[in-house]
Amino acid sequence: MYSLIVKDILIQKKRLLVCLLIIILMIFSFQNIGAAMFTACAGAFTYSLVMTACAYEDMNKSDIMINSLPVKKSEIVGARYVSIFIFFVIGSVVYYLCYVITGITRIPLKVYPLSPELLMGGLVSVSLIHGIYLPVFFKVGYVKSKMLNFIIFFGFFYGVSSLIAVIQHKTDLPLIKQLIEFVQSRGQIFLLMIMLGFVAVFMYASYLLSVRFYKQREF
Repeated sequence: MYSLIVKDILIQKKRLLVCLLIIILMIFSFQNIGAAMFTACAGAFTYSLVMTACAYEDMNKSDIMINSLPVKKSEIVGARYVSIFIFFVIGSVVYYLCYVITGITRIPLKVYPLSPELLMGGLVSVSLIHGIYLPVFFKVGYVKSKMLNFIIFFGFFYGVSSLIAVIQHKTDLPLIKQLIEFVQSRGQIFLLMIMLGFVAVFMYASYLLSVRFYKQREF
């Protein structure tokens, strides 16, 4: 599995540089979206690298070669899931470095500081996007899942933005008010644990589904 993860990183050395520029451009462009800036930057960074890895694999027919090796299909699938979190960590580090650099150099850009809540929010977003997409990818491949890929990404991006806006402007609604009060009464640690548990369960279910589809797929 380790070799498969390293493979996904090495084949994208040039793409990594492009993704670094994507984060910088998004920081310039998203000065008015508040703390959601981190989720957008880290999400786009992770999404771009995962999708490129899937595209390269499909374009080069890597599945045929990999499946001829003594590697379990569950390990092939697992490597792709682990790479999601590795790319997310790299994107988070790049974002944090941008925050530090803008603070030291006094560049007139607003880069919102990281917090446990922002990190967890970004992790949930990345997990939902790829947890929905990867089972489809492992069942039908990159080309056939390409349209769904765009629908999930843009639908999720604008959907979450709209949901955040509604929550921010409709805090007086009984259901939202009760939810906010419940979370505040339990504390931030409780919320983080709930979100982490949700990510773990959701991604594990997605992984099992991907393994099942991949084992049934013919190459």
